This record gives sequence, structure tokens and C-alpha cells, in this order.
Amino acid sequence: ASYIADRYGRLTGRPGVCAVSSGVACINALSGLANAWFDHAPMLLVSGSGPLATAGMGHFQDLDPIGPTVSLTRYSRTIDRPERVVQILDEAWYHALGPDPGPVHLNFPLDVQVTEVPEEQLVWSARPAPSVILPEDSVEEIAAAFQKATRPLIVAGGRLYHSGSATEVLRVAERWSIPVVTPIWDPGVVDQPSPVFAGVVGASTGEPLLLQEADLILVAGAEPDYRIGYLQPASLAPGARVFHLLAGWRKLEELLEAADLPPFTEWLKTVIARRKAFTEAVWQCGRRQANGQIHAIHIIEALQAVLDNRTILVIDGGAIGQWAHHLLCARRYPSYWLTPGPSGAVGYGIGGAMAARLAFPDRRVILLAGDGAFTFNATDIERAIAQQLPFVAIVADDQGWGLTREGQLQQLGATFATELGPIAFDELARSLGAWARRVKSPQEILPALEEALDAGTIAVIHVPVVGGIPRVIPEGE
Repeated sequence: ASYIADRYGRLTGRPGVCAVSSGVACINALSGLANAWFDHAPMLLVSGSGPLATAGMGHFQDLDPIGPTVSLTRYSRTIDRPERVVQILDEAWYHALGPDPGPVHLNFPLDVQVTEVPEEQLVWSARPAPSVILPEDSVEEIAAAFQKATRPLIVAGGRLYHSGSATEVLRVAERWSIPVVTPIWDPGVVDQPSPVFAGVVGASTGEPLLLQEADLILVAGAEPDYRIGYLQPASLAPGARVFHLLAGWRKLEELLEAADLPPFTEWLKTVIARRKAFTEAVWQCGRRQANGQIHAIHIIEALQAVLDNRTILVIDGGAIGQWAHHLLCARRYPSYWLTPGPSGAVGYGIGGAMAARLAFPDRRVILLAGDGAFTFNATDIERAIAQQLPFVAIVADDQGWGLTREGQLQQLGATFATELGPIAFDELARSLGAWARRVKSPQEILPALEEALDAGTIAVIHVPVVGGIPRVIPEGE
């Protein structure tokens, strides 16, 4: 439930609301709360608890939920006075949709829930509407820096999606031929193929050397975390200048026009050529690993044939997620595709697919999951069927935790605790009431996918794949 609320907020910009019971139920909801925290997704978690009158005395599931939730929320508190329910709820809603959106939590004790309050005693809130203005660098200073730059780069991150400024950013980038990248796992902002989009950065499996060569980096709503080298000097070109800008892109456009700034055409050509070469190297890596067997790249090829501008893709899993980002996100990174987010939480996929159907009931939804990720909440298929939330799930089954396995092989020369299965995911899905297929060759994937999309119910395609990750080292690294 917390994953559904989290992903609903991420897709719509409106808080997804999740209600759970006391104690362990609240603890179980923390993973969705953490996902929303990392992704700046508005979400409200409401947890129950025993009566305030016996708190700390050992009533059933006597656990204070504020401690576990406070570090994962913009606002977390107990509703301790029944006449303040509306006021506290309004405060929580304000923080969920505030300048930096995110999850909030309210604990609703049992005795407060059942207390009746006359309407004239209710306490009301008078908070202003949230603002989206955040502290950032001077637009004039950024415009002046562009006039001295030769290799600028825009890093478009998750908060840009929530700010609504993505169109303005892409307009500036395309007008002056400035390459745009997005940190892997962040919400995308490039819905249509763009000549300036240069893919994702920060993947553990490699990337073209772009951040290390840019002399001006303009961060638009991205976190300065591990995916962009924490923006520390060791990860950047010597003397590179770094600026942050979320709002103010229209003003920047006006200043660049007034300065008659020429486009960075040659630099953009260099960047796109490197991205194309890297993408082709990833395809070649997959072909070598396949060696006549079914591989993740065959799933990607089938997806390329059916993904249109309305289909919502939900990516859940480590190894398959790397292949998908490198190959499907080479020219666009749509805002309506879902990933685990910067938290890296796997297992959210079925909840994410359900949220997508709730938010957009007239759009197709495809879940691409690894076998490890799918096993977390596979039985929720039954709930999705009961609630009439159809989607297609493709399970890329390499019988293991692919990224972990490959990392152990590289570092230790052996593996431990990384193997899974075998699991008959098609039979499991049928036992829960879903349509299901198991494919036995690369040629069967696309027909099975097309049939699944027409099934009108939950459909699960079990694709056994040979293991492997897209480990590509760019030239010069």
C-alpha cells in the first residue's frame, strides 16, 4: 500500500494516501515512505496506534511511530487532540506539497479517532498555498558564465519534474544545443526524443565521460549525490563551474537571447556521438553474453516495438534496470516511466503498476522486473486482479541477484547468497488468477507481449534469461 501511495504521488504530483494499522504495520510501510523521500514524491501515511491514555504502559503494539518515521518525512506527528485533527491534517498536506515535496506521516491514536468534537470547537488552519521557489544561484551570474563556457552540461533531476519547469529547461537546451543528462533512477523529464538528451549518468555499470569534461554544469533539480560524483572537484573537470537553477529558466532564456549567445553545436555533436557509441557498446555486450540464449536485450527489443507515447513503463530490479536505462533511455526519459527512484528500493513494481492504473486508467502499463524484485510482493497480483487494475508484467529471470552476483565475481572471484530459484513464475501467476506465459526463445517474446497487452487482465510473461550486466568501460576511462 505504501508503494502504491508513493508511486501515485510521483506520477500525479498529488499526495498518495496510505492508511495502515499500528506497530509492525507502520514499520512495514517505511519502505514506501523512504522511496517517496528520495524521489520528492508527495505522500501521506496515516498510521493507527493504541489509546494515548495507555501509551507506554504496554497496550497492544505499543510502539511510538514518530521515531521511525521522522527522518523519512517532511512532517511527522501524533494527532494528540481531537479538536485539532483538521488543523494537523492541513499542516501535513502543506508540507507534502511544499517547496520541496515529499512524504508526511500522521499517527492517529484510537481514543482520538473515536472522540466526537462539536464543529464549533474545531481548530482550523490558515496556511498559505505552498511556493515552489527554492534558494538557487543568480540567473544573471549563470547567464554570464554561459558566455565564457565551451562545454556546458545540464543535469536534469527529479525535483525538476515536480517543479513543472521541464519544458522551459528543454527549450533552453535545444535553443542553444546544450546536452542534457539525468541521474539514473530519477524521474525523467524528456517525454519525447530530443536531440540534446544524452541519456542517464551515475549508473554503476558505466557511462560516457561527460561530467568529467564539462566546464559548466547547471544542476536543475538533481541531488548532488553519488550519481554525479557529489559534485566534488575530483569528479569534475579542472576549473569547472557548478550552478543550481530550478525556477528562473524563462529569465535565463531572455538573458541568453539578449547576449546573442551562439549554440554549442560542436560540443553537442561530440556528446551525442559518445552516447551513441556507448549505447552500441552496451548492445554488443549483450549479444556477446547471449551467445544464442535468451538475454535481457531481447526483452528490450520487444519493448521498443510496443512502447508508445502513452504506455507507462515500470522498471523494478537491478540488473534488468541497468539494461533498460542504458538502452531504452538513450534518446528520451519520459516522466511517465517509473523506476525504483534514488532509494534503489526493489520490489515496489507491482504496487507501482497498480498506482499507474489508478492514476491513469485509460493507459497501458508494463512492469519490467527482475526475478528477485518480483518475488518481494508477487502475491499482490491477486489484489490487483480483485481491484481490476490490469497490467502486463515481464519477469526477467536469471535465477539470482544479478548486480550483486556480478559484483562479487569481480571483487571476490566467487559468489555467495546470490542465487534464487528456480521459480515457475508463470505457474505462480496462474495460481493467483492471472494470464501467464513462459517463453522459450527470443522470437517468442514480442508475440507473447502483444498477446498479454490484449488479455484485459493481469498478465505475466516469464522470460528465463542468461545472467549478465552491461559492464562497459568508455574509451579514456
